[in-house]
Amino acid sequence: MSLSLAGTFCNVPEGIRILTVAEDHFQMETASDGGGAALDISQYAPDIWNGYEYLTADIYHECHDVLVIIFKFQDTDGRAISVHYGVLPHVTTRLCFPLAALNGEKLFLERFPGVLQSVLRGDSFVDRSRIDGLSICTIPSVSARKFEVSGLRLTQSVPDFTYEPKPYVDGLGQLSWKEWQGKTRSAGEMASALHGELAQMRPDADSNGLTSPFGGWKSLRFPATGFFRTEFDGSNWWFVDPDGYALFSAGMDCIGPSSEMQVTGMEHLLPVLPDREGPYKEAWSGHGYSPFIANLIRAFGESWREDWRELTERRLKAWGINTAGNWSDPDFIAGSKLPYVYPMQSFPSTNAVIYRDFPDVFSHEYEEKALEFARQLAAFKEDKRLVGYFMRNEPQWAFVDGLNLTEEMLRSPVPFVSKYRLIAWLEDKYASVGRWNAAWGTSFDSFQDLLDNEKAASGGNEARRNDCTLFNRLMIRRYTEIPARACREADPHHLNLGMRYAWISNEDLLEGCEAFDVFSINCYQLQPDRELIGRISKRLKRPVMIGEYHFGAADAGLPAYGIRAVATQQDRGLAYRYYVEQAAAIPELIGVHYFQLNDQTVLGRFDGENYQIGVVDVCQRPYQAFVEQMKMAHRNMYEVRTGRIDPFTQAPEEIPKTGF
Repeated sequence: MSLSLAGTFCNVPEGIRILTVAEDHFQMETASDGGGAALDISQYAPDIWNGYEYLTADIYHECHDVLVIIFKFQDTDGRAISVHYGVLPHVTTRLCFPLAALNGEKLFLERFPGVLQSVLRGDSFVDRSRIDGLSICTIPSVSARKFEVSGLRLTQSVPDFTYEPKPYVDGLGQLSWKEWQGKTRSAGEMASALHGELAQMRPDADSNGLTSPFGGWKSLRFPATGFFRTEFDGSNWWFVDPDGYALFSAGMDCIGPSSEMQVTGMEHLLPVLPDREGPYKEAWSGHGYSPFIANLIRAFGESWREDWRELTERRLKAWGINTAGNWSDPDFIAGSKLPYVYPMQSFPSTNAVIYRDFPDVFSHEYEEKALEFARQLAAFKEDKRLVGYFMRNEPQWAFVDGLNLTEEMLRSPVPFVSKYRLIAWLEDKYASVGRWNAAWGTSFDSFQDLLDNEKAASGGNEARRNDCTLFNRLMIRRYTEIPARACREADPHHLNLGMRYAWISNEDLLEGCEAFDVFSINCYQLQPDRELIGRISKRLKRPVMIGEYHFGAADAGLPAYGIRAVATQQDRGLAYRYYVEQAAAIPELIGVHYFQLNDQTVLGRFDGENYQIGVVDVCQRPYQAFVEQMKMAHRNMYEVRTGRIDPFTQAPEEIPKTGF
């Protein structure tokens, strides 16, 4: 069913022009500060959304970078969910939104052919039978942009994805239609540069006498325990290495030879790739193809892995990186001298989940899975180079601001063990149904009525909200403490570095986090959030570390710049230095890990991210202006931390992001 667009626009904000509108398409032009236009869908009966499974549309634009286009759905209760799509320039892309996703159970959607990342934001769900608003918009950009939306329709099935072939990357994996300073012209040029750099770096000149064998700072020492630990010296929190030396962890995430490129669904944009067998076999995997590994094979042949490891170890030490961060290559870690962190796998879950990836935490199943989860630490129990472990990364349930898991549980028909525990908790608190009804302003016949999701989801007042909030905290505390306790029993030597929350969407997320040795958060800002870090540390009496941050720039060879962006590579370097030195000046913060070593690929990794955020590009060429400021930041960070010099204050000007 086509959604007629003729005469449907309303609430068009200033800075937006609707250029053409026809029965099945329109063109929109936005000023550089972005915006969007609302579609008036009141002409359609609300129940049409129940009769179809997908909303589809074709998008075309010729902007300078990836277009982030947003479809926002709103229901009559004011709840709203937005889906953010990344759309490449100069090619038509067919979007396909599964309407079932309005239940909010997924954060990242299935990646359809031609599309980059698809991410849900907003409330926990939208009532599909009561949709009364649909808008299409984009985000701010460095310049005005124009795009066309056509073929907007509702369908019962996934549409056909037939695209015209248009090679989008060259044989080295670089963006084919863009020029920039530092673009590699040939495989020979790339090989010559890498061989020359490796030859110059072979002598073991990385030891300057200022650091311990575990990377600690020799100018400050505490009692040694033989493993990494934390220490508060009265002014600052520190990591302490196994020999007792202080460490501020300047880490690098994803140290590995590869950033993979999605192949399935992107075939129309690819050049002829090497065969899956033969010399380039290792560039292929189940997830796709790595132009990074293919280029290393071109440069070094069969010894590519050993040569890459040696080159990368020397680079990281020369740059001042002192920790191998999350998701780094196990082979690299095994042969490296750097301390490292370990990302644990398969965080405990249950067959029935309350919302997204939040399990039924009061079930025995959760306790059993936590014990199983912790057993993976046995292999690391005596490893002195291991700083600690992250239990997980960015829980998806925590992306919804103000989420109340108790309310989500009551909305579900599933008889969770946690729901029975809630009933018992309420019975203990109120003693009788009458007192409970009087408090909640309800007319339940029994506490067991909460097992009926239709009855449980209706009504309520401030007392109900308060009770749901209290039980929400109990569930989050158990979510945290059960696996943390199991990990401590399995490995008493190493630090529990937490869960790397994406942000603190709700203060309830801090429940139970005293079980960690270090609270970790990913902080994509121009500088660390000093107030938040101090507040968390004060509440938990624990130090804080930042597991991810990055900066991209618009002057290189990728059409998306990441979550924080600046204009040039020089500005990227200044942004890095500003971030690290500002971080070193925060007493409660004991480390920052940059995401990531390599650029992402033009056509995106498995989920579609294709950001220019690496220290090296697809041809293994470092962004030298960026590197020089990295080195400066790492030379200064201990002097800043101990108050001998002031942190760098020249923050570069940000440009609008192209993050999804």
